[in-house]
Amino acid sequence: MGTYESDNEGYVYIERELPDGKYTARELECADGYILDTVPKTFYVEYGGCTTITWPNTAVRGQIQIVKKSADYNSTNGLPAGTLLEGAEFEICNERTGNKVDTIVTGANGLASSKQLPLGRYTIREIKAPANYGVSTETYTAVLEYSGQIVKLEISNKSMSTGVSITKTGPKEAMSGQPVRYVFSKIGNSSNVMLQSFYWRDTLPAAVRLTSVVTGTYNFPGTYKIVYKVNNTGDYRTLADSLSTSQNYTLAASPVALGLASNERVTEIMFVFGQVPGGFSQVEAPMLHCTAVSGLSAGSSFVNVSDVGGTYNGVWVQAVSRWVTTVYGKKEPAPKLPRTGY
Repeated sequence: MGTYESDNEGYVYIERELPDGKYTARELECADGYILDTVPKTFYVEYGGCTTITWPNTAVRGQIQIVKKSADYNSTNGLPAGTLLEGAEFEICNERTGNKVDTIVTGANGLASSKQLPLGRYTIREIKAPANYGVSTETYTAVLEYSGQIVKLEISNKSMSTGVSITKTGPKEAMSGQPVRYVFSKIGNSSNVMLQSFYWRDTLPAAVRLTSVVTGTYNFPGTYKIVYKVNNTGDYRTLADSLSTSQNYTLAASPVALGLASNERVTEIMFVFGQVPGGFSQVEAPMLHCTAVSGLSAGSSFVNVSDVGGTYNGVWVQAVSRWVTTVYGKKEPAPKLPRTGY
């Protein structure tokens, strides 16, 4: 009787008049991404009536499967290399549009399977690693080319190792009114994974006043800012922002330069880096230049404390370094007490 094609809403209209009777329809072609239905369908026409046929087509689909294994021996949980890992979470996106189409998690057998997906190219990214393993930073590609295809990827995770470090030195002895310089070394992320909210901070004792900051340099390109706190109260104030990790700056930070009142002093200064990769570390040494206040008692001491930290999967990793300085000077002899007795 004729050949007809569906419109943009999926309808096929046979507008010519058909005599009453039994008819057969057969699909010759279907839209891209769908399976041709070759089974004929029968319908009946009666005068004055309207006959409707609903003809579903099954989409051409495939599946992505991921097998997750341990890349090495994990000293934390004792699992050997090649162990199937549970709890790895992956995000699957359409490569062309960037839209997320599925999120899958590996089970006890180390396997994660996607839902049935239309043919095409997909990108896979790990968004959460199993406990005690680092998240893979690679982006993987899977191509579904024919109906029923299963693309299987094997992805391994290295054991997670987290750690940060900082070492600070200063003068062993200091005199009232004299310069005090603190030098920092081994500042870094010694983890094999990226850390978030990375910082290093120095807490200044009441015995010194900050005068200037030498920022040092760092081995990964990026920017950071320096903030400080006055008298341990209130929010942090910004000393400098958008500093380059590759440039060594000297920043004025005396009470006059910062516009502090006579009863105010800098109690904390913090370098804020945000996200840093594993192996991030300083190159040129940062320094804090201070001045010891007047009237310190000879033989007394004061402690300067520094700390460094960052988070991995929401857990803080931190380290602390301390330096003790003794106040130099001649001790006043103890006053002689009157002798008593007979």
